[in-house]
Amino acid sequence: MNTHVKITAAALFFFFMSSSLFTQTIIRGRVIDGFSLQGLPNVNISVPALPTGTISGEQGMFSLEIPDTSQTLTFSRVGYVRRQVPVDQLKAAGDERTTITLAPSVVGLDEVSVISSMAVDRRTPVSVSTISAQTIENELGDQPLPRIAKMVPGVYPSRTGGGSGDAAINIRGFKQENIALLLNGIPISSVENGLVYWNNWLGLADATRQIQIQRGLGASKVALNSVGGTINIITRTSEANKGGKIGYSITDYGNSRFTFSYNTGKLDKGMSISFLGSRIWGPGYVDATYVRAWGYFLSVTQEFNKNHKLVFVGLGNPERHGQRSIMLSSEETDRYGLKFNKDWGSMNGQINNASENFYHKPHLSLNHYWNVSEKTFLATSAYFSPGYGGGKWSDSFMADKSVFEYRNPSQQIDWAGIYRDNYNNTDPYVLASGDTVRGYSKNIQTSFLAGHIWTGLISTLEHDLNENFNFMAGIHYRYFRSTLRQKVRDLLGGDFFIDNYAWAVDGPAGRNEIKHVGDIIKIDNGAIIHFANLFGQLEYASPPFSAFVSGSYSYNWYQREDRYNYVEDIRSEVVERGGYNLKAGVNHNINQWHNIYLNGGYFSRVPYYKFIFANFTNEPSTDIENEQITSFEIGYGLNSKSTRIRLNVYHTYWKDKSILANEYNQFLDPVMISGLDALHRGVELEISHTLTDNISLGGLISLGDWKWKNNVTAEVFDQDNVLKDTVEIYANGLYVGDAPQNQYGLFASMNFLKNFNLKANWIWYDKLFADFDPVSRNDPQDDAQSYEIPAYGLLDVHLGFSFKVADCPAHATFSCYNVTDKEHILRGLDGKDHSPESFRGYWGFGRTFNLGISLSF
Repeated sequence: MNTHVKITAAALFFFFMSSSLFTQTIIRGRVIDGFSLQGLPNVNISVPALPTGTISGEQGMFSLEIPDTSQTLTFSRVGYVRRQVPVDQLKAAGDERTTITLAPSVVGLDEVSVISSMAVDRRTPVSVSTISAQTIENELGDQPLPRIAKMVPGVYPSRTGGGSGDAAINIRGFKQENIALLLNGIPISSVENGLVYWNNWLGLADATRQIQIQRGLGASKVALNSVGGTINIITRTSEANKGGKIGYSITDYGNSRFTFSYNTGKLDKGMSISFLGSRIWGPGYVDATYVRAWGYFLSVTQEFNKNHKLVFVGLGNPERHGQRSIMLSSEETDRYGLKFNKDWGSMNGQINNASENFYHKPHLSLNHYWNVSEKTFLATSAYFSPGYGGGKWSDSFMADKSVFEYRNPSQQIDWAGIYRDNYNNTDPYVLASGDTVRGYSKNIQTSFLAGHIWTGLISTLEHDLNENFNFMAGIHYRYFRSTLRQKVRDLLGGDFFIDNYAWAVDGPAGRNEIKHVGDIIKIDNGAIIHFANLFGQLEYASPPFSAFVSGSYSYNWYQREDRYNYVEDIRSEVVERGGYNLKAGVNHNINQWHNIYLNGGYFSRVPYYKFIFANFTNEPSTDIENEQITSFEIGYGLNSKSTRIRLNVYHTYWKDKSILANEYNQFLDPVMISGLDALHRGVELEISHTLTDNISLGGLISLGDWKWKNNVTAEVFDQDNVLKDTVEIYANGLYVGDAPQNQYGLFASMNFLKNFNLKANWIWYDKLFADFDPVSRNDPQDDAQSYEIPAYGLLDVHLGFSFKVADCPAHATFSCYNVTDKEHILRGLDGKDHSPESFRGYWGFGRTFNLGISLSF
């Protein structure tokens, strides 16, 4: 063979070899979280030893062109177990997308789901939305934690006054006291009134693994106040992999956050430890809403063997921040701007905010998980949560005007004027002893102090009766004891303050009426509450059907103690009340794409402690009934290759609702309103569609019709719980206020340049009526609706960028909130004539920015 032929043959050989070697194959699939079963974005997908790679999109979708000779693909993301998948397995799917499941690198996560009653898509027949830690990191910024749920239909999360953590959330028109908030399955809503104080949880977002929002009655067995829905926050537990993370973020108005976390990974003797610490500081967006806060989270897991596991979780957030409590008028906002705050003034060259909050509420839990047998599992959680703190208040004696009525030309509090009037006061006062005194302060600053001990135990037994039936039963016991006190903080120029015990049931009773800094005045009481709950659930699962029926019975022991009103017998009688709930639901998976479900339930809910002792004395309210709630819901779901649809219709009738007017005003007679009925009904729709592997779109619609359904007679009691008067309340036909009845939203997400993600969220709120004081609705001729707050839309944009620093994964985020700088009103209180002029409310923030960066190691 001559040389020319040899060269030609060799060239042809290498040509065919190279053609074969570099033939490309396109692999398509979807990556999901093994715990939540939700799409997992920002997963690194690569071919070993080759530079070829991509990252998964918003819904976990990906496509990657790889050489035909590739054997495996590697899927990796911080916080998840790295997985290698054979290419042949991916090719076998053909045009269908292969689902790749990544397991969280977390110890004890499956066990947490038993206590926390997590809903499973296409199995649990409830309306559910899940928010991942990645979404929280990319989109929350300096907002209060509830704001991360703004794209969930039927949910209205907003700031209130504008201070850090000051927020409220409504679900299907129901306020926070009718929404259950769970932390790893443990109820943390206020025992006394059901409220949630989000400023107590400023650092919780950093420690959150995911948030599941179940709208309606939900699947939880211990969420007894879940009329509107259940918010279940699942924290991080001990990570199985060793490593850590450091992060920093800053807003354009100067608030900063620093975080540091470290995981030991699983140590030799089965122990693993995870720690997270954070620091938040800054001046705030609204004037004088400064914040100084710390956050900590510790999880320690000990695996003794395959059957026993012990997990300790502790977290807390000592904080101090300025607030804006006084609602503003349109005229004030137009004149002074969105950042205007009437709650503060300058004192000795320093900001002195009359509304400041400071609190620390650690939450500690010890969890034991026991695999009794292959069919039986027992999860027990003991928890302890002490809390102490309060806020700045003010008080007055023989004053012509209050602290908030002293105003300088810029409409801030005139502290100098208050100081001057107190210092120059020579008015005499005759004490109960007969002594005449002068030089007392007419206005002072006080601290309203609230503390509590909150402890309990939840134990849940789960047993597989057979391959189709699962039975779950458990107990929950809780002990709660609180103290409320008002303490003199600053005399503001006077020599002392006078508390003449005019409002005390026993009067002065020989007590000293002269008060100095540190002395207790006017409020010194507390609650003692025991609570016991038995619950059970039977679940059936045999594809294509799944169903459940559950019930619980609870019993409450309420007692009040009051060291201000009473000198000797400071404790009330014990008031005992019982309640129960029944829930059931069924789901049918028509095929791999379509499913329908139906659920319903009935609650007989015990009134909160605040309704039992509604008149600020130890005399319990009489003739107050349990609240009755009946709810039904039907829903439909679609899961196709690229489209996800969730549609539901709900109907909730609330009977014998109680409202306490003048609740926070000891100088007005309390008005107990009971017997109110309300109907909440509506339809909710969620759609998401993967247009390409790198582009996804979606939207939501929520249409509500929430109205009060009757008129009632309210009773006015004096301090001896003697009926003084009755007031007719005309509420029939009025819309339920404080949340938009209609919502419309759109979102779009795009991955580009391999490591960048751009997401835009737009939400429109409509049919938002101001909240109203029922006592003001006493005119039978006044059937006008509350002031309708102008509809508004907000556009938020988020840019994320993943990269590496010295081979360590890093991530940067940039967010712009309210891109169009839309002026809008979040919430407010209706005025006497239901007009814009008499309305008072909270305006939202203008355009703001947040920049964050994190590095994992």
